[in-house]
Amino acid sequence: MMRIAAAILMLVIVSALAAVAFGGAGERRAAVQISVEQAPDSAVNVSYDLHRPVRALAFRAIEGGYRERRWTVASPDFVIHRGDVLDRVERRDGAAFNAVSLTARSNLVRIQKNYQPLAAYGDGGVLFFTGHFWPVLDDDQRMDAEFSFAAAADAQVVAFDERVDALENWRSPLAHPAFVYLGPLEPIESRDVLALVDPTAPDWIKKEFASLTPSAFDLLAQLFAFHLDQKPNLFMAAPLGSDPGRLSYSGDALPGQFQITLEGGGWSKPSERAVSIFRRATLHEAVHLWQSAVRPSAQEAPPWVHEGAADAIAAEAMVMLGFWDGDDYEQHLRQTREDCAAKLRDGPLASAAARRDYRALYTCGHVIAAAVSRADGSPAYEFWRAFIADAQARNSGYSEKHYFELVGARTGDPAFERAVRAFVRTPLADPEKEIDRLFVAARGA
Repeated sequence: MMRIAAAILMLVIVSALAAVAFGGAGERRAAVQISVEQAPDSAVNVSYDLHRPVRALAFRAIEGGYRERRWTVASPDFVIHRGDVLDRVERRDGAAFNAVSLTARSNLVRIQKNYQPLAAYGDGGVLFFTGHFWPVLDDDQRMDAEFSFAAAADAQVVAFDERVDALENWRSPLAHPAFVYLGPLEPIESRDVLALVDPTAPDWIKKEFASLTPSAFDLLAQLFAFHLDQKPNLFMAAPLGSDPGRLSYSGDALPGQFQITLEGGGWSKPSERAVSIFRRATLHEAVHLWQSAVRPSAQEAPPWVHEGAADAIAAEAMVMLGFWDGDDYEQHLRQTREDCAAKLRDGPLASAAARRDYRALYTCGHVIAAAVSRADGSPAYEFWRAFIADAQARNSGYSEKHYFELVGARTGDPAFERAVRAFVRTPLADPEKEIDRLFVAARGA
């Protein structure tokens, strides 16, 4: 009898645990359910429901103490601790908890080289980046999470090909942090993109984008030798402001999504400079869509690897699409070399991100991509096509280590590979001369 009773008790315990881990229909529960409700004044209410109690919710830190400034925890029993590596939401008494709610407000100032956690988007809309609201474990891996979104009245939720009033128990189809729009804007779908465009954006910008994307996407699919699995989202905001001389284009790219923010009165009319910047910068962001198709993601790669390549391939595409001639391309490369040299006077490229010299990542990464292209005897896009194929074959994403190894393998010149490594890591007393030496070494490869 005792054995039977023990067996019955064990069955009850197992069944109870299964009921916690799985829903009523046998579906597995995520470790954390995150509910996002659109609120007035470009804010959202976010609630966390945890499968097991924790003593803290940890998030990857955001520069400038964003969470302390822009998050308010609903309960006075909780506090937000800002850290260099992780920010934490905890109870003041240190006790464990399995639920907490907060309000997040949109950020009025862009965070350099990071995704905006929450941005006001047009009239009555917000763009929400799941990555900054997604808790992490002690090993920095993201928790198993599902998101639910509820839009305000007369608004909708847009995420990839979803367009609904509310989105329940959602996971990105690309298993990666993503942008989600909540607001009244109606998506515009074309052959290549599903776009949400700020209605205040100048008409010429909308027409230029509609004209550019078909040819650009066809070209990039040809250059990289594959089509995107997912029709990407475009999110475009245009808070131009009144400064007539300003032409600021900032962009963010994620797997299957990219975001553009235009600021400055210089965008109000289609000048030659404005059109050229818009085309080249949009091509740069589109290149990231192909780069980010690599799985697993490329978090180990320093930004100069992909940012510089995106700039270099965008410049090649400008020529192939007929927007530039050969002289335009060479002039742009000369200017890029000059800009890179100026940036390297403050330290090596390897430490540029740490010293927040983000422009160096683009210009000097572009210089390296151009030098590698000459040593390889092929355009930058061909090297990257091989780099992506190599990363996919290894099933490990791409990294700086594998980048250097592929440079050596494709050029067959260990001396040139060493020159590229040294250019990245070494403080340069005379950056102009070292850039010249890098291109001389490329010709000898």
